[in-house]
Amino acid sequence: MDAGGESRHIELKKAMWIYLLALVIGVGVGTLGSAFHYCLDKVIRIYAVIEVLFTGYGVLAIVVAAVVGAVMVATAAVLVRKFAPETAGSGIQEIEGVMGELMALRWRSVLPVKFFGGVLSMGAGLVLGREGPTIHLGGCVGQIVGEKAHSDTHTLNTFLAAGATAGLSVAFSAPLGAILFMIEEVRPRFQYSFVALHAVIIASITANLVNDQVFGTLPQLPVQLQNSLPEFQPPGNLLLTLSLNLLLGALIGVLGANFNTFMLRCLRVSDELSSRTLLMIAAFVGAVVGVLMIVAPEYVGGGEALVKEIFVESPLLGFLLALLVVRAALTFLSYSIGVPGGIFAPMLALGALIGTSFGYLVHEIAPQAGLQAGTFAVAAMGALFAATVRAPLTGIVLVAEMTDSFELLPAMIVTCMTASIVAQSLGSRPIYDLLLERTLERRGIKAEPEISC
Repeated sequence: MDAGGESRHIELKKAMWIYLLALVIGVGVGTLGSAFHYCLDKVIRIYAVIEVLFTGYGVLAIVVAAVVGAVMVATAAVLVRKFAPETAGSGIQEIEGVMGELMALRWRSVLPVKFFGGVLSMGAGLVLGREGPTIHLGGCVGQIVGEKAHSDTHTLNTFLAAGATAGLSVAFSAPLGAILFMIEEVRPRFQYSFVALHAVIIASITANLVNDQVFGTLPQLPVQLQNSLPEFQPPGNLLLTLSLNLLLGALIGVLGANFNTFMLRCLRVSDELSSRTLLMIAAFVGAVVGVLMIVAPEYVGGGEALVKEIFVESPLLGFLLALLVVRAALTFLSYSIGVPGGIFAPMLALGALIGTSFGYLVHEIAPQAGLQAGTFAVAAMGALFAATVRAPLTGIVLVAEMTDSFELLPAMIVTCMTASIVAQSLGSRPIYDLLLERTLERRGIKAEPEISC
């Protein structure tokens, strides 16, 4: 064999080894993600048990729920502060920082704290999403495999990307959207190559299969638009629909820019508070969401059941706006107190509320058009994600996969791209860039500023 042939053989052998380890990562993340979702679902049911045990004792049930919520959230906050401060919040910015070689991933402490802290905080009913923890946990699995295989820096970057992508795939049961997220959002830190991309795809698909087919875990937002709205038909007046989607996209672009600004302000305020004060606030917020889990569960939680109910129940506009205001406030509070949890799912739920409200207003103004609020809800879910994260392709595909609504792609594309462009024109920067900068600043790490286009 000549030198060129031998070199190609070595490269192929290394690629096959990376693909095999990516498969291992996918199986590991799919199993770990399923376990996380299973434990979380079991813990959330504690409120149903409280309602059953204290039937006929309404006030007592509320008091017990408040105590349970406060204890769970406070415990999660203590775990984070004592053992792994980097597990607070989403974890996506942490993985990006590790991939950019700006920080280390202490998986031995991060993995258990993120797992159990996330189960406690989200099990209490905080308005947080499962996707942040599963991405962080997935990155831990990738780091473990990379370390055990004595991988070089580039290969370790690939395994981190594969694990994180698999984590998002597990969270939403959207493997293609997860792959696009890695390419579109994490592109400055993902050391792209064809082998790396193939490894990411293998891990994403494998984790999704393990999660859905082996363990039978439902996706985070089990919205099947065709099942929820069997009478759904593509709009007849496409020009009118797309014009309205442009308007909706512009509105969400403004809201998305303000979402990022307000989130950072809330986090800056929490940074100035003492640990004791923040712990007291965490316990108070936990008590509030514990009560709401009993008396008004639609106002709390990640938003999985809420989004499905919006399509099925057709609630009144006033109720939708109340949900929007309360859930937005609780999203900022839940994320700012420093416990594990993501903001993907809460943003998607807020987008669904905005889109449905917009659809109701359109129906009041032009009922003859026959446009369904559900179509605007689906488009708005992706648009708010696009405006805040600045990853419109990911938002489009992610929501299309979750809702099985690929026939709405034209409307979704118009809405998501408009929202992203408007947010950019307002000077808003991607939320995870801002969160990563805050993380580096708090740790005294200097990094070259990145230009977000």
